[in-house]
Amino acid sequence: MQIIHENEYEETMKNTVEPYLSARRRELYVPGADYPFRNENKRITGKIHMLQYLSDAPKGVVVISHGFTESAAKYDEVAYYFLKEGYHVYIPEHCGHGRSYRLTADPSLVHIDTWRRYIRDFLKACRYIKKAHPELPLDLFAHSMGGAIGGIAAAWEPDWFHKVILSSPMIRPLTDNVPWPAATGIALEKCILGKDEEYVAGRKPYDGSGSFETSTATSKPRYERYKNLRAEHKELQTWSPSYGWLWASAEMSWYLRLYGWKKYTAPMLLIQAQTEDLVSVRALKNFAGKINRQGKTSCDYIHMIGTKHEIYGSRGKILEKYWGYMLAFLDDEENDTDRR
Repeated sequence: MQIIHENEYEETMKNTVEPYLSARRRELYVPGADYPFRNENKRITGKIHMLQYLSDAPKGVVVISHGFTESAAKYDEVAYYFLKEGYHVYIPEHCGHGRSYRLTADPSLVHIDTWRRYIRDFLKACRYIKKAHPELPLDLFAHSMGGAIGGIAAAWEPDWFHKVILSSPMIRPLTDNVPWPAATGIALEKCILGKDEEYVAGRKPYDGSGSFETSTATSKPRYERYKNLRAEHKELQTWSPSYGWLWASAEMSWYLRLYGWKKYTAPMLLIQAQTEDLVSVRALKNFAGKINRQGKTSCDYIHMIGTKHEIYGSRGKILEKYWGYMLAFLDDEENDTDRR
């Protein structure tokens, strides 16, 4: 595969990648899942915004589960590479992100009322995808928060997914300088007191700040491209978590670490960044280890040298290795689900 290098990034994205994607892109809105909650306030449903890219010669389908505060637009380059390798690509935007429905009017705030909403919505999108392409295997590529959502979805419906790639997945989030038990305790207290839509302490609305040096990417052109897109489009300006989101992230973490790992049947590839400030590396290693010890399926574990949390936003030489690992995993017939 030919990776786009930094010295040609801006020009190639503008003149090659964007026209290529535009010719194969379709915008979809899929109804969100229904929620049988007793609390009427939690019966809110809306439409999931999803981008569809159709390959010229498909051999499979990849559904992308994006991370916290991200959107489908951030995955243009990722979608391009998968398309060139013969995969249809679908990118549903999670509730509260991009053009999908939201539970709060504040465009900067990422808020959710229950973690199950993320999973049910994502599976609703996957059901649409599987129905559209019943003859093709469905693979999952999931990053960070999307790794928690996609990881639980693959645990709930293990037979739906042919192979699973988790890139810096949020098996357990890191909570800055606040110990994990204290952070989750504060989040629960806020939710009980009806303050679940408040910003987590120390977080603020989007103001256009942020720098490459403090970011979780290692390629400046890639970082700058999405920073500029975000500044131009209000729907991309999700920025900070609510206490409701923090509590939901804790519940997703507990589910994955206590129950989810037992349910997988699809081969899994888990890729860890070298410099990781957002998710617990110890939790990643324990998660992969438990899957492998159980023996129902395999979880290949790769430590990517020279990377930060957003491994897909790395420099060209590192991306060549990253994509080499992922494509070899997807193409390996020996670890196909059907052969296990």
